[in-house]
Amino acid sequence: MFFALWPDEATRAALAKATRRAVRAAGGRPTRTDNLHITVAFLGALTPVELDSASGVPPIETGPFEITLDMLGHWPRPKILWFAPAHKPEPLISLERLLWDGLAEQGFERDRKLFAPHVTLCRRSRAVNEAVKPVRWPVERLALVESVSCDRGVRYEPIQHWPI
Repeated sequence: MFFALWPDEATRAALAKATRRAVRAAGGRPTRTDNLHITVAFLGALTPVELDSASGVPPIETGPFEITLDMLGHWPRPKILWFAPAHKPEPLISLERLLWDGLAEQGFERDRKLFAPHVTLCRRSRAVNEAVKPVRWPVERLALVESVSCDRGVRYEPIQHWPI
């Protein structure tokens, strides 16, 4: 389970279109278009009681904001091609902090890694040097998402949404 920014269909289509050449050039296993998102807080496997506690934390009232994804990058380990904002908007930083503050009050352990908002485009990939057109993402809601195993890998299913 994880909390994520879940794009609307227009943003999802723009992400896929803007990054198509880079994903093809990177090889590896592309992320399904319907799985594209930005993780705000990863929780892992939850008991029903923990799920109830986590879903009681939102809404986080930062107000709607916009993210411009304009930076393509690659992490050599674990071989992930990603698309991210060169500049993290303040409401996004606040959303992540306030969400973790609420989760910590419910007994969840805060992630120790620095928050690096990104969209994972491809796994088991190589670095590429492709120009990518920036994508503007209007953010209006936060989703609680379940990771479901399926025949072709993993499918992410939002189970609840909240306005921000």
